[in-house]
Amino acid sequence: MKFKKVYICSSCAAQYSKWQGQCPACGKWNTLIEDVISESLPKERKNITEFSSPAIKLDKACQSKFERKKTGISELDRALGGGLIKGQIALLAGPPGIGKSTLMLEAANGCSKNGLISLYISGEESCEQVSSRAARLKVKSENIYLMSETNLVKIIEEIKKIKPSVAIIDSIQTIYHPEIGSASGGISQIRECAAELLRMAKQNSISLFILGHVTKEGDLAGPKILEHMVDTVLYFESEKSGAYRLLRAQKNRFGPVDELGIFEMTDTGLVCALDSFSFVSEDKESVCGRARTVFFEGTRPVTGEIEALVNKTFYPYPRRIFNGIENSRAQMLVAAIEKNVQLRFDTYDIFAGVKGGLKTKDPACDLAFCAAVISSLRDIPIPGDWAFLGEVGILASVSSCSYLSQRVAELERRNFKKIFIPASFKEKKESKVDLCRVKDLKELYSRISAKAQ
Repeated sequence: MKFKKVYICSSCAAQYSKWQGQCPACGKWNTLIEDVISESLPKERKNITEFSSPAIKLDKACQSKFERKKTGISELDRALGGGLIKGQIALLAGPPGIGKSTLMLEAANGCSKNGLISLYISGEESCEQVSSRAARLKVKSENIYLMSETNLVKIIEEIKKIKPSVAIIDSIQTIYHPEIGSASGGISQIRECAAELLRMAKQNSISLFILGHVTKEGDLAGPKILEHMVDTVLYFESEKSGAYRLLRAQKNRFGPVDELGIFEMTDTGLVCALDSFSFVSEDKESVCGRARTVFFEGTRPVTGEIEALVNKTFYPYPRRIFNGIENSRAQMLVAAIEKNVQLRFDTYDIFAGVKGGLKTKDPACDLAFCAAVISSLRDIPIPGDWAFLGEVGILASVSSCSYLSQRVAELERRNFKKIFIPASFKEKKESKVDLCRVKDLKELYSRISAKAQ
C-alpha cells in the first residue's frame, strides 16, 4: 500500500496537498497539520467492531429508560447531568497537569464502590506509575483494572474480555490504529480510533471516558469532528488563582449543558466544593470599583464580584480591557452609562473583570458591572454587603432576569443587607434584606451616590 503526504485542517478536517496559512474551508489560520494517508484505499475496510442495525419503525423501537449510575463524585455527576448512562461517551479535555487523570482515577474508585467494574487504560504511563498515583490518592479496589497499551486492537480485545461497566482512555492522542499509516496523535489516527471506540462502547453498553489534550489556544487537539462524535464534552480548566478546578459541560445529549463542577486541588487529590461555594470574600468593607452579584452556571448559583478600575489615560486612545465579560456587551454598557448618566469616559482607561478568573455571559451581572464602573469613576465606595441584580438594556433601562428569586434567596442566605433589583420585579414572599428597586442607570447612580458613605 502506497502512502502520500497531505495537510489536514485541525478545525474542519479538510485535506490539502500543499501547506497554506489559511484553511479555505473554515477560514482559520495556521490549522493545517501534516499527515500521511494511504494513496489507494480498499473499497470497504472492515471495522474492528461492527455496529449496525436494520431499519425499524419508531413505534416498534424499544424505549429503554435511561438509568443513571453515580460516579461517587458529586461535582462530576452534576456536570454529567446526574450520573453516567450505559453507552455514554464522554470527552474530557484540559491542559496538561490540570488533574484529568486524577479525576478519572477518583471516578473509577467511586464507581467501584457502587459495584461497577472499571478499566483504566493509560497510553502515557506504566501500570506501576498509575498504581503509585492511586496509592497517593488512597484509591484501592478489586473492581479497578489497569492496562498500559496504545494499540487499539489489543485495547478492544481486553475490553471485550473484562467487560467493564466503565472504561477510561488516557489519552486519545496516544492510541493508534494499526491499519492507519500515520503516527499516533495525527488527525486520521484520532478520528479513526475514536470512531472504533464509539462503536465498541455503544455495542457493549459501556460508559466510556476519553481524555484529550488542548492546544495553546484552548481548543481540543485534533479535528472538531471529535466533539460531534461523542455524547458529552467536558472541559477541565483552572481559575486565576490556581487553587480551584472548574469542570464545564459544553455538550450533553443526556442532560443540561453549561453545568459547572468545582473542585479544590489538595495533597490527597481533588475535593468537591460544596454547593455553598462562592468567589466572594467574607469582608464587608466599602470598596470603590467593586460590586457583588449572583450568576448562574447551569443550575448552580455562584456568588461573585465584578471589579472595575477607571483611570486617567495617558494614551491618545483610551484602553478598554475586560476579563471574563463579553467585550461587545461591556462596550455597550459603558456607552449606555455615558449617554444616560452624563458621565464621560473619553479620557479614561477602563479595566474590568470577574474576580477569580471566571467567565460569564449571564445578563444578570449587567447592573453590577455598571455599578462597579460608576463607583470607580466617581470614587464612590460600595459596601461589601450590597449586591446588584438585573439586566441593562441598550437604552439604560434595568429589566428582570431569569431565576431572580433564587438569586435573592442566595444573597439573603449569605447575610447581604441591600440588594438592587429591577423595579418591575414582584417578590411573592417577604424578604429579610432591603430590596432597592431601580428602573434605569440614572436612578442607580443617584441612589449609590446618596446612600453609599
